[in-house]
Amino acid sequence: MNFKFYKFVPIILLCPLLIIGQEFDQAFLDSLPEEIAEDLKTRVDEKANKEETQYRRPSSFIEKPDEDSNRFGVKIFSLMQTSLMPINEPNLDSSYVMDFGDELELQLIGKQSSITKLVVKRDGSINISDIGKIFIAGLTLEESVRVIKAKIEQSLIGYDAYITLTNVRDIQVIVAGNVYNPGPYTLNGNSNMFHALVMAGGPSESGSFRSIKLIRNNEVIETMDLYQTFIYAKYNFNTRLRSGDMIFVNPVNNILNVNGGVKRPGEYELLADEKLSSIIEFANGIDKFADLSNISLQRIVEGEIKSIPVSNIDELNEIIAKDGDNLFIRNHTFRSVKISGAVLNPGSYLMVEGQNAFDAIEKAGGYTENAYPFGAVYENLATKEINEMALEALYETFLDNIIKLTQENVSSEMNFAPLIQLTSELKETEPSGRVIVDFENNDSSKPIKIQDGDSIHIPELSNQIYIYGEISNEGAAVFVEGAKIDDYFANNGGLTEEADLDNIFVLHPNGVTEKASVNRNLFANQTREIQLYPGSVIFVPRVTRNNMATTLKAQAYATILGNIGVSLASLSVLKD
Repeated sequence: MNFKFYKFVPIILLCPLLIIGQEFDQAFLDSLPEEIAEDLKTRVDEKANKEETQYRRPSSFIEKPDEDSNRFGVKIFSLMQTSLMPINEPNLDSSYVMDFGDELELQLIGKQSSITKLVVKRDGSINISDIGKIFIAGLTLEESVRVIKAKIEQSLIGYDAYITLTNVRDIQVIVAGNVYNPGPYTLNGNSNMFHALVMAGGPSESGSFRSIKLIRNNEVIETMDLYQTFIYAKYNFNTRLRSGDMIFVNPVNNILNVNGGVKRPGEYELLADEKLSSIIEFANGIDKFADLSNISLQRIVEGEIKSIPVSNIDELNEIIAKDGDNLFIRNHTFRSVKISGAVLNPGSYLMVEGQNAFDAIEKAGGYTENAYPFGAVYENLATKEINEMALEALYETFLDNIIKLTQENVSSEMNFAPLIQLTSELKETEPSGRVIVDFENNDSSKPIKIQDGDSIHIPELSNQIYIYGEISNEGAAVFVEGAKIDDYFANNGGLTEEADLDNIFVLHPNGVTEKASVNRNLFANQTREIQLYPGSVIFVPRVTRNNMATTLKAQAYATILGNIGVSLASLSVLKD
């Protein structure tokens, strides 16, 4: 990470700033870092137009409207066909059954080689010159090739025949019942029930995934259970469709909900007389954190919701499922925490609900001899999310400030370089989830409860102070017990002319930030003394001569500095 602040090539903004309507002067935009310029234009556009019309790229498939369903299988059919155009599918297997409309290519190699297209006619035949009709409708591709070659061998001496299926016939089927978009569909001759369901958008909210029938000539010739494919990976789409077939989706009977200690919670469909144990299988089994001594079954009985006692998981093998059942298996509550740095056993640990940060250190074996608990970094995901939103809001405030200043200084000359550079630093700053915890004193009255995803880093003891910003010699300096801020400035060559003496910040190893001010005369008394510690970071910003609020600048400096402090500790550079 680059720890130097505001040392970039100066941005010269001495030309008049012209704003036409909602657009910036191009010379002004060209003088900015690319990302800042883009964000400024976006910010202005957002203020002028809250919404823009969005157009979808043309496609033969569209996304179905969000049904907000937690039912298993629904998302698999999230796309549906928008037209009735057939989908041609090459490289069919040898079991494909030939019929009217299929097209073969016959290549004869001999005295007079030739290539001929052979289309299966309505009577089921193909016609080969000098040979005549050969009936192949109803035969498989493999059988058709064998019959054609046999006829050629009988009629033509000295020829080798090569036969390829080049085009597949179209068929028309009807998808009906409880399906998302029922109606007639055009498919290719190699299609099965699943292809037709995909075209129609799958079963509707009231449709069954487990009872789908293929009806041919008023007879049910196949029943499909999609759970066999989706859950058990069994391919059961055996029958190819024919023109005139109907795929009928039956209504769903039993929808049950399972939550808690299973690997895939959600809503599942159970058949009539199916036991509750099946829903555990469909949900990928019991989760490793499941508390099997705490199982709850809620069932609708005579218009009331009643709790059915379930003392153990084996009882589910005896209970027949009913529509609307809600099965809940409690999870043991654990929290995962990562501990790194100067502890005896760094790593990830599972903590019981209610345990705190000091319990985590104890689980990791305690501190090493050179550990520096005062500089510990405790990070929390929820805190990071809050800080991320705050950082984004602060960055947008800076963009608004730039917009405002350009509008107020249309005809004046103004150097925006420090403000632009500070805004750029905010853009590059990663949000921190650091929570200030006193790891030196185990205060049981103020324990920090572990939350899932927390991390703790214990650095090693340092004998250094870090100084950045407007000082002649940036970097690390040897820590001297009792030394003051101005002592370190004097020993590192003094402050530059651009130093902001009223906004000097000190970040202590424990994450606490303090603001100090010093006199240009380093031998004069400071208005406020700040105690320094090994590992403290002193930052001297560049003065900004504009109307931006002091509190806004201070917030930006503290945000950037806090990120630096976390990086220093986590990279373990607080060593001697």
